[in-house]
This record gives sequence, structure tokens and C-alpha cells, in this order.
Amino acid sequence: MAFFSQTVQSYLAGRQVAASILVHMDFKDTPRRWWMGFGDLLAGGQTWQGTGEMIQIDGLEQPIGTTAPRTTFTLSGVDATIVNLARNASDRVKDRPCTIFLQFFEIAPNDGAVQPWAPLDQPYVIASLTMDQMSYGAQGADKRSVSLTAESIWTSRRKPAFGRLTDRDQQGRFPGDRGLEQLPDLVQKVIRWPVF
Repeated sequence: MAFFSQTVQSYLAGRQVAASILVHMDFKDTPRRWWMGFGDLLAGGQTWQGTGEMIQIDGLEQPIGTTAPRTTFTLSGVDATIVNLARNASDRVKDRPCTIFLQFFEIAPNDGAVQPWAPLDQPYVIASLTMDQMSYGAQGADKRSVSLTAESIWTSRRKPAFGRLTDRDQQGRFPGDRGLEQLPDLVQKVIRWPVF
């Protein structure tokens, strides 16, 4: 079965098809689901809160070569709950998953029989990220914005592994494991194989 079968059928039938970005941010204690439209949306068995034009996504791109682009989400016109989340964000945001989806819709007239934006197929994952830092800003008493950076799995690929190939480190992780106790004796050792 091909991807987006309902979407393709609707398009081939001459109906108007649109797409939108859906974002799931798995904040600790308060996960949020947003879509870039207006009102609540039921798609993929979940309810997504509409942000309209309040959300902006920068840096959402396919990494090429050795680059690991950083994605930045900016949400303007936020309420005090989100600003409070940003103020106390370090343990609620750092290293938590963030998933971006693409959702196709059939645009139908709002005649009561079909909802104006009827979801087609299931949301399709276009990026799986890890949230990093959240910051907030305010202009006056009522203009507030929140920015969140997220990184791909390739961001830390050059970072050395957290650990050493020593018996002491291995014992700290797995007490009783003898897999590395002979390692110092193997340095510069010549082993002849096969032995006749």
C-alpha cells in the first residue's frame, strides 16, 4: 500500500488538498500538541491545539554533509502558563522528545456534512528531535513570546562516549563483569593465529 493513499485519491478525484505541520512537544508533566491552523483538530487519534500564525519554525531542514542543523520554535502571543513553563524549563525540556508531523487535509465546504479541514491518512513523521533550551521574552505587559531550540540525533555524534574502556569503569557500571580486567595485558601484545 502506498503512502498517503487517501490523499492521492482525493487529489485524483479533483478535490482540494492542503497540508499542515503538527508538533508534539513532550514536556515533562505537561506534553503539548499544536498544529498551524485555527481551533482544535482531531488527527491521528489525538487532539491538536491550533496556533494559527503564532508559531514559527526555523531551521527545519534535512542535514547535509557534516552539518547538524538546530531547529528553533518561536511561539508568540502565549499565555502565562507557557511563560511559566519557560521560566522553569530546565528539567521539563532538556533532552525531552519533540516530533514534527505532516498532516494532509481535504478542504471541503463547511456545509455541516463534512468538517472544513478533514484529515486524510495518518500524520507522517518528518522530524524527530530532542529539545534543548527554552527561553522567553516580553514586550510590554501583554506581548510575550517563547523560543525553544531542538536538536537532531546527529548533533552529539562527535562527542566522546561517556565512559572509558577500563576495568574500573566497567565495575562501576556492571559489578562482577570481568570482561575488561585483562585489557592492560593486551596492549601491544602479539597473538599468533592459528597455532600449529
